[in-house]
Amino acid sequence: MRVRVALAEKGIPYRSREIDLSAKPPDLFGLNPKGAVPVLVDGPDVLVGSLKILEHLCERWPEPPLFPARLGHEAVTTTYDRIDGLFGPHLPRIARGTPEERVQALSAVRRAMGELDAEIPETGFLLGELSAADLALASVMAKLPRDWRPTQLGFERLARWERAVMQRPTVREQTGPPMALAG
Repeated sequence: MRVRVALAEKGIPYRSREIDLSAKPPDLFGLNPKGAVPVLVDGPDVLVGSLKILEHLCERWPEPPLFPARLGHEAVTTTYDRIDGLFGPHLPRIARGTPEERVQALSAVRRAMGELDAEIPETGFLLGELSAADLALASVMAKLPRDWRPTQLGFERLARWERAVMQRPTVREQTGPPMALAG
């Protein structure tokens, strides 16, 4: 989702191919021996991983910037990596965990949201203007059940951020409705 939103933000035409992660095709391993996605093939360049792909796209197509110079590349990548560290370990338990694991994941997600809520500017995006870090957090929010979203959990600044980001046409088009949890 992060890469698709970036491509849309920049107006870059592309072809995508959905990969069934339970039956990865052999040609994926030809591009990336670990079989990880996303993978971007741009002429002779083969890039693996969202952050590397976003950096590549921003080098080739600098406008609009997703690593704004005013913010500094390192500030964006540090925040991007922090988002992955705060939320990434919990997403599998949210999607496929037992009821007990989901409760534990919610507790961890709430703590992570609390940390971010205290740091987000009153207005604007995570770092004040749209960046790759916002795409990272948007991809996490899109995976959370509706009742686990910032508005429902009472995180005011994060809820404002979510409304601003999730209402962007490029984000809305690339994310589905929040997932529903079964029983």
